[in-house]
Amino acid sequence: MEFLNFSTSAGPLGVVGQVHTDRRRPCLLAVNGSFPQKDFLHDLVSDFLGVNVVIVNLPGMEGVPWHGATPAELTKGLEEVATVLLRGLPIVAFGSSTGNLLALGLKMPNICHRIAVEPFLQTKDLWPFIANSRGRLKLNAEHAALPWMTQFFWNYFGIGETTLENRDYRYLLDNIAEPTDVVSGQLPLLPERSLPLWPSFTSAEDRAALIANPFVTFHEGHEGSGHGVQVDPRGKALVKRLVEAALRAAIPLC
Repeated sequence: MEFLNFSTSAGPLGVVGQVHTDRRRPCLLAVNGSFPQKDFLHDLVSDFLGVNVVIVNLPGMEGVPWHGATPAELTKGLEEVATVLLRGLPIVAFGSSTGNLLALGLKMPNICHRIAVEPFLQTKDLWPFIANSRGRLKLNAEHAALPWMTQFFWNYFGIGETTLENRDYRYLLDNIAEPTDVVSGQLPLLPERSLPLWPSFTSAEDRAALIANPFVTFHEGHEGSGHGVQVDPRGKALVKRLVEAALRAAIPLC
């Protein structure tokens, strides 16, 4: 699918999806994470043909030029895009991994449900991603292929080639005032250890904070699942059921 670019107060944002104009329908607004596969989440369009589906990539990712806006600034820009495209219709806000930094930050009054897959609220303990990012930074320094990467890793995660600063996104918890499904992998983030796949990025501290919110229903993935819980067919089926239920509940609000 080709991206349609919007010029917002936070810079350009690109979206793909399907918007109906014939009658009022519920909306699924989905924000992708860091370095997704080219068509990741695009299946949400074919899975939910009867609703409006808008899928957003972060700056620097496929279809969206890099610019240095913060997640909070991008969230404002995303609200501008949603206002134009979704016209005040009920929205199910969906975030995948880093995409939750925008999806959980949305404050639009027409958000009726949230779904957060593998959210993280602090970055200092994301050891698999930190190691992977430093590998990308090293390659980038050698080949100068993607000069924006240095800014992206530092601005969003506090990751430098030899430095590390925590980025604290716990303020997003204050936005959760609608029914919210959180899906996380089963393998705990800590301690750092050898694993065949990345563990969940939702730390024990983050899980406790999310579960303590009365609006949150927490779903742990199948045994052995980690950050890619949504990629596995079992996790994908769980997420699809949650999205379908949320969209069905939004129909009367149209």
